[in-house]
Amino acid sequence: MVTAAFSSLDGMGPKQRKRSVWRQFLDAVIEQRKRDAEHEIAHYLARHRHDLPPQVCIELERRRFGS
Repeated sequence: MVTAAFSSLDGMGPKQRKRSVWRQFLDAVIEQRKRDAEHEIAHYLARHRHDLPPQVCIELERRRFGS
């Protein structure tokens, strides 16, 4: 078995390495889509709250307020 170590990267944590411009761009796009999806789900649940079974409504309220 052969192992290799790169001392220039071993001491660096994930926060210390500089992300490439493409990685920053992709992360921003993905984060925005995630926020849009969360917003759409919240909006749907708010509109159709009374169509859901009572157990689901109770669970949503419990999770929303962190009880």
